Order: sequence, then structure tokens, then C-alpha cells
Amino acid sequence: MIWDHHGWLAGYVLPAVLSAGLAWIGLVRHSVGKGWLLGSWRSAGLALLVLVLAGAVGIAAGLALPHLAKLPPAAAGLATGVTTMPRKRQEDTTQPYVKFMTLGIAWLRERLDYRMCLDAHSWCAQFLDGFEKSTHLRVFVHELKHHLVNRHPTLNKTINNLFDAADKAMIHALEVQTKTDEARRDTHTGWMREPTDEEVYQCRSAFGEAFSRCGDLLLCAYVHGRRTEQSELGTLRAKALPNDAFRSSPLPVQRRRLSFHRNRP
Repeated sequence: MIWDHHGWLAGYVLPAVLSAGLAWIGLVRHSVGKGWLLGSWRSAGLALLVLVLAGAVGIAAGLALPHLAKLPPAAAGLATGVTTMPRKRQEDTTQPYVKFMTLGIAWLRERLDYRMCLDAHSWCAQFLDGFEKSTHLRVFVHELKHHLVNRHPTLNKTINNLFDAADKAMIHALEVQTKTDEARRDTHTGWMREPTDEEVYQCRSAFGEAFSRCGDLLLCAYVHGRRTEQSELGTLRAKALPNDAFRSSPLPVQRRRLSFHRNRP
């Protein structure tokens, strides 16, 4: 079979490119303030599936368009009436009929949002790995606040609220640690006894809360920042941590866009 070159381009390539291009623009705008669209191989794969499926839908719609005129008027009336029916509002998940009508694109976008959220929290957890003292963590968060305020002036209120919550949690963790050390120290000999299970729980609980609140501020830097800022964040981390704290890579490895070469630490 001999294909008409121009007919093939107009009937298949052009609809697929336009549909996938618009889908990509939609994904980019949808991901603003949520994280990095290509933050990991899984999120990049989901984004690619959305584009491929959008291109296939564009081709199918172009091929089916000439046959729509053959549908009976009753079918058009039925479809119009269904769209006006009341629907139960669902905040967290896509409604089943939307998943069906979009041929799975809405479901893939929902999975992509979930994966981007996991990528963001995983990156923050890896970035904060190595902070074992509240003093080091407090120095880093203080520098991080100034970094964010200078680069995102429109988020000053959010940044200050997150910093205040983190600073309050770190102060509490320091107070708990200080009280525990004083209780463990023998006033006569100066020796430190082993901490009790309750004291260990109190210290770890307070530090874990401070760690979590600092992660919220770092998450703000992740979702509103750019990949080019990773080196600056790494510099802030290096200044806050002692030299012997680098048991692993100072920055969590982020996959580049669709490169087939792995990043090396």
C-alpha cells in the first residue's frame, strides 16, 4: 500500500503532535507549585504515557470526526442530557466517569500528582539525612529561610510561617535535650548516667517534630525552586553540617529529563 505523504501527515502526525503538545503545556501548568514534573524516572514515565495517550486520542478523534454526522439525533440529545446531571463532588480523587471519558488520561494525571508528591518528600528526607543535632539543623533552616525570601518574595508570609513553626520546634527540642542532660548528670561526680527509655523517647520525639517542621520549609524550596538551585542548597547544607557528617552524597541524586545516562554522585 502506498501512503499519501501529505495525507499521512495531516491525518496522523499533525493531530498527534498538536494533542501531545497541548497536553504537555497542561501538565507543566498543572505541576506549578506541586514539584518537579520530571523529578524521577517514574514521574517522567507517567508524563510520557500521558503525552502518548493524548496523541493517540488526538488521532482517534480526527479519524472519528467524519463519522459523527451519521449518529442519530437521539444519541446527541442523550449525551447532552448526561452532562447536565448532578454529580457528587470528590476532592481527592478523579471521578470514575471522568477517567472513562478521558480514556485513562485523568487517571494517569492523578497517578502523576501522587508520584510527584512522593518524589518531593523523598528528596527532602534524603537532603536532611545527616542532621543529628538540633543546633546544626537550626543553622541550616535559618540560612534556608533567607535563601527562600530573597528568591520568592511573593511567598514571604508562607515562608515566615513555616520558619516560625520550625524554629519553635527546634527550640523545644533543645530545651528537652538540655533538661535530659541535666537530669542525667550526677552533681557530685559529674558523670552522665545512661538515659531512661522515657528520656530517649522524649528527646527523639522532640527532635523528630523539629525535623518534620524543617522538612516543611525545605519542601517549599523544592516545589517552588528550580533544579539549578540545588548547588546553592547543597552549599547551605555543607556550611551547617560538620565536615565528618558527610557519610553519603550531600545532595539526593535527581534524574535528568529523559537522558539514558544515570547521574553519578
